Amino acid sequence: MTAKGNYGYAKGLKRRRMILMFVCFAFILADVLSSLIFFQTKKTLFVVLACIMSIPFAKNLIGYLMVIRCEPLSREEHEEAEAIAKEKDTTLAYDISITETEGVLFYPCVAIYNNNVIGLVQAGQNQKKKDAVTYLKKVQEGVPSKPRVVVVDSLKEMKRELDRLNPPKEEQLRDDVKIAERLMELGF
Repeated sequence: MTAKGNYGYAKGLKRRRMILMFVCFAFILADVLSSLIFFQTKKTLFVVLACIMSIPFAKNLIGYLMVIRCEPLSREEHEEAEAIAKEKDTTLAYDISITETEGVLFYPCVAIYNNNVIGLVQAGQNQKKKDAVTYLKKVQEGVPSKPRVVVVDSLKEMKRELDRLNPPKEEQLRDDVKIAERLMELGF
């Protein structure tokens, strides 16, 4: 199981949600069918158990539907992002989602560097940059050194933004860790 913030997290989450959804559905189906076959009625405790099993089924179905539109970086894009991170001597967070009442905002890659949060929003996901910045600014809540938030739509733009920044000082590295922790708290 890939940890949150690592490359491959969204893909693994999709797979886990789908498997759990089908397992729950199989139990529900087996439970109802066994009640019908053995007792020739739906008025048994087996059906009550099936109703209770529908709760985790629904939870996993909703979780899967939330993740289905989250499209992570391709292998080539991931390698390009890692080359940028190595050049700037920083780490990147991958597959970051921020849940909102309107839906889910997905950032395939986020750089946290010298009190700056640079989020990548891939083109074609119908996310407006302004909304993406607004939701990513939630990182500022609970962090004393309000980081600057920027959203880009390509890895080249991300590299340009990182090139503009000075290397962080020791105390700034501690703040960057707090910012990263806050970022991991925001989504699923």
